[in-house]
Amino acid sequence: MLFTSSDDTAYHRLLPPPLQTPCMTTTAFDSDNRVAITAVTGFLGSGKTRYINQLLQQPGMANTVVIVNEIGQLGIDQANWSFVQPSTILLEGGCLCCQMQGSMSATLQRLFTDALARTIPRFNRIIVETSGLADPSALRFTLHSDFFLKERFFYNGCICIVDAVNADKQGAYVEWSRQLVQADLVLLSRTDGVAADQALGVAQHVSTLTDAPAMSIPQFFANDNPLAMLSKLQLSPRPGAGFSNFLTGPLAGAIHTNRQGLAQVPAHNRTHPQPEPQSSLRPVQMHSAIRIVTIEFTEPLRRSVFNQALEAMFANLGATLIRAKALLRFIDDPGLYLFNIVHAQRYPAQRLRAAQEQDPTAMVLFLDGATQQARLPRAEDFYQL
Repeated sequence: MLFTSSDDTAYHRLLPPPLQTPCMTTTAFDSDNRVAITAVTGFLGSGKTRYINQLLQQPGMANTVVIVNEIGQLGIDQANWSFVQPSTILLEGGCLCCQMQGSMSATLQRLFTDALARTIPRFNRIIVETSGLADPSALRFTLHSDFFLKERFFYNGCICIVDAVNADKQGAYVEWSRQLVQADLVLLSRTDGVAADQALGVAQHVSTLTDAPAMSIPQFFANDNPLAMLSKLQLSPRPGAGFSNFLTGPLAGAIHTNRQGLAQVPAHNRTHPQPEPQSSLRPVQMHSAIRIVTIEFTEPLRRSVFNQALEAMFANLGATLIRAKALLRFIDDPGLYLFNIVHAQRYPAQRLRAAQEQDPTAMVLFLDGATQQARLPRAEDFYQL
């Protein structure tokens, strides 16, 4: 459970509502007295964790719980978050939109009861980081269909992170577009790694799939009060309507761009149909043909051998490799390291903390299962030349 503060103020938000007559419906509850739950979604390697970490550093984000939905056998994301903040709730081993819905419901119920019993610090907001393959509507469906949760929590909308560098590759996967359809705000990551016209093209493509406003992550944090933006996600029935004051340029006409070069396409010029709010409530449980492979390491690695094995893996898998992340220990090095790879682009390793002998170390690979099968790497490849 990730708590950024133990402040006890305003904890009446977690108290159960007063007893109601049997005919009372849930619409009588004031959402201001419930805990806001915001989904942060985005395809594999889009930068969700980094964005949430930046968000948690903002004033007013104390008393926040982060729930991470991770796919894979080992909690690599758990280790990453335990470095960023004291602890986190990890839903691992499945995707939120499939078998994990029951786990999410149980987790939220346990959070409420534990906080009420004062066995955990009190909180007033929750952020759910979905897996890169999840349909975020599963969270909305869970909150809508569970009466216990409906009385105590409310869905505060969905922020979708889009990788501007790899959007052209990732747009081929159905999960990428499903996540955008559910978005109330789209944030483009890695815009510093592309030319302005490429970022504009990504934003224009995004505009054909959602009415949510699009801006870069730096633009989001450049606003005077990012927390106020976060609270506006669900203020109006049309996604993004509460954000018009954050966009530069008019909201009518063809395509207009803000100072970051990101497109805003007015609703009446978009050709895609707009579903009713409840029409897509139930999540779709069909995924792209993506294989998930976990390689476990029982002993620390030699850094030079690891680097050579990694290059051989890139050459062998080619475009089949969509995403890889690893938690590793090295010989003669006291650190525990997190590695992130997106479409064969290796990002600088992050030293999390001093490694412990019991730390599980592994690499999780996300492979395009629709391509011709290549030889899968094995643990022994990373121990010998």
